[in-house]
Amino acid sequence: MSDQRRTALLEAATRAIARDGLAAPTASIATEAGVSAGSLFNYFPTKTTLLNALYLHLKRDLAAAVVEPPIPPGPLRERAREGWRRWIRWGAADPDKQRVLMLIEASHELTAQTREDGIEAMQGADSLFAEAQPAGPFADQPLEFLVATVAAMAATTMEAVAHEPAEFESRSNAGFTATWGAIGTSGRPSDTGTDERRNQS
Repeated sequence: MSDQRRTALLEAATRAIARDGLAAPTASIATEAGVSAGSLFNYFPTKTTLLNALYLHLKRDLAAAVVEPPIPPGPLRERAREGWRRWIRWGAADPDKQRVLMLIEASHELTAQTREDGIEAMQGADSLFAEAQPAGPFADQPLEFLVATVAAMAATTMEAVAHEPAEFESRSNAGFTATWGAIGTSGRPSDTGTDERRNQS
């Protein structure tokens, strides 16, 4: 089976689900992709199979957007800020991807294995924030809780940017400051408000 065709089907599913929600029939997804329903089922035998594959496709696409090209070495906060900007830009560039990712993540369609694979796919991106965990308020909390908090803040920021693209820098910086304040350490010189204002200027 063609990887290119499979990717095209997943991209068509993203558009259809963004438009019609998770209830989007497989027939409309096939039509969106310009193929027959039979062709769609050759790749994804059931809709649940399709949704699980789409979830991982979007997670891997997001992770690649955050970590490629590699973020240059530097202070943790600045590396996390750059990763955050890439994350927000990914969602702002194609709001359908973020919308569909959230819909599937909140559904009951994902298998336990798919959720584990999704966490693994995001390890490189999430590690930028996980590094702050030992010295922050999430020190004694599960890593998944920290990651979910970052993802929720990112989703809110992406939505704000999607509504006002011209305010990307302002919204992105505000979202990062709020997120870092919630999960990061405090009291370090690099974490002061003065430093934050300097970085925004």
